[in-house]
Amino acid sequence: MPQLEHDPEGRTIYEPDGACLVEYLTDRSNVSIIRGPVGSGTSSASCVKIWTLANEQRVQTNGLRQSRWAIVRNTYPELRDTTLKTWLFWFPENIYGRVNRSRPMSQLIRVDDIELEAFFLALDGPEDVAKLQSFEFTGFWFNEMEHSIKEIIDTAHGRTARYPPVATGGTNWSGIIADLNAPNEDHWLPMMAGEVPYSDDVPEDRRIRLPETWKYIVQPSALLENAGPDGKHDGTYRVNPAAENQKWLDPEYYARQWPGKSKAYIDSKLMNRITFFVEGDPVWPMFRSETHIAPRPLVPVPGHAVVVGLDFGRRPAAIIGQEINGRLNVQYEFRAYGVGATTFAPQLKRFLAQHYGDGYSYQFWGDPKGQDKGQADETTAYDIFRSLGMKIEPAPVKNNHIGTRLQAVEHILNDMHNGLPRFVLSPLCLTLKAGMAGRYQVKRAADGDLTPVKDKYSDIADALQYLVLGMGEGRRMIGKDVNSRPQVRNAMAPRRSLRRAVA
Repeated sequence: MPQLEHDPEGRTIYEPDGACLVEYLTDRSNVSIIRGPVGSGTSSASCVKIWTLANEQRVQTNGLRQSRWAIVRNTYPELRDTTLKTWLFWFPENIYGRVNRSRPMSQLIRVDDIELEAFFLALDGPEDVAKLQSFEFTGFWFNEMEHSIKEIIDTAHGRTARYPPVATGGTNWSGIIADLNAPNEDHWLPMMAGEVPYSDDVPEDRRIRLPETWKYIVQPSALLENAGPDGKHDGTYRVNPAAENQKWLDPEYYARQWPGKSKAYIDSKLMNRITFFVEGDPVWPMFRSETHIAPRPLVPVPGHAVVVGLDFGRRPAAIIGQEINGRLNVQYEFRAYGVGATTFAPQLKRFLAQHYGDGYSYQFWGDPKGQDKGQADETTAYDIFRSLGMKIEPAPVKNNHIGTRLQAVEHILNDMHNGLPRFVLSPLCLTLKAGMAGRYQVKRAADGDLTPVKDKYSDIADALQYLVLGMGEGRRMIGKDVNSRPQVRNAMAPRRSLRRAVA
């Protein structure tokens, strides 16, 4: 293992090991965030980044480059026992000055013309927001930000660029830096980044996306999954050669990290994946993000029919894709909440017009129960769609049997075509991606029947089931000729332009 080097004054020289660490260190965005597995060097990089930014500050009227930082964890014991220890490894008291350990802990560093004040704060919930109101900072470092709520981040951001004051020279850079392991799906950051969908109860005006002034860097995973003879993950792992910071770790560090750990822990802490915590087993355990999710959004391909799977009810959902060269490209999902077919059908028609248009033929496969007549009148969901030029065929599944529906999706997930998976999911399909990763759950009732847990994940999963059944996956999995199924072409009624729905 290489040895750390020191300058003539005894200060440790930092050498980052990894392209993402270098990008994080050199990034000067107003908010700069790095996400990585345990041991990936993000905490040390954050300490050094603070020092680098302190050196880059403007010279004030007193001849000093001044900056004031808040270093944050969610609890005081973690702050004292973990974050402070990392900080003092790079800024030991015998060289940089003693730490005042009364709350809030602080250290004043003076080296040449650099004056850096570091305050160590424990901020956990909304009640801690008041702690920030009397402070004026240059920047904040949120260590292990997966434990920080958005309200704290917002308030902290408002306290940056306040020191040094403009009257004495002001700041050259101000803002927030942060490091974290992969958080769970309910964390605000993956929602803002579009990695997981917002909940249905979050109003549209609060569904905030990452601003252009923010930088979000994701490091490679520490491990890679090993595959058994059947091509599936066999439950073991190997070290990823691309993992960062290995130069400064014990050679066996990552190899010893995964044995005895739960898959949820390995996914979050070592694979650097946004985790989807579930009580039971995933419905489709053969679904693999690295195998079935496309690296970039899938776009429509002219000359191929657009296939739409539909689920109805008060949370209607649609899955939209194309079968191209024997593979299903799931390109879009479209959902609504608290509306019926009368509202959902024209919304979907506008969506199709905007993303596909008149140059495509369409096939619609729906929940067979959508043919049931409403209680208030004789109109069905199928009738409403047909009135707008969208003719729906019931998905070919006897008695709407859920076991058959689940097996049809399982079959296409397991199947290959010319050495490639037959199922490809666009990263734009956030709800379906979360559902297939584990949020879609099916319970077994006392009589032995399978029953989906009804939520937004089951709605979108049902739409997928009807789509793959309409494609003939039910026939394919029992060895029947797919081409013998009823063909549906140009399901959009003639002379009813989709583009009229956009006006």
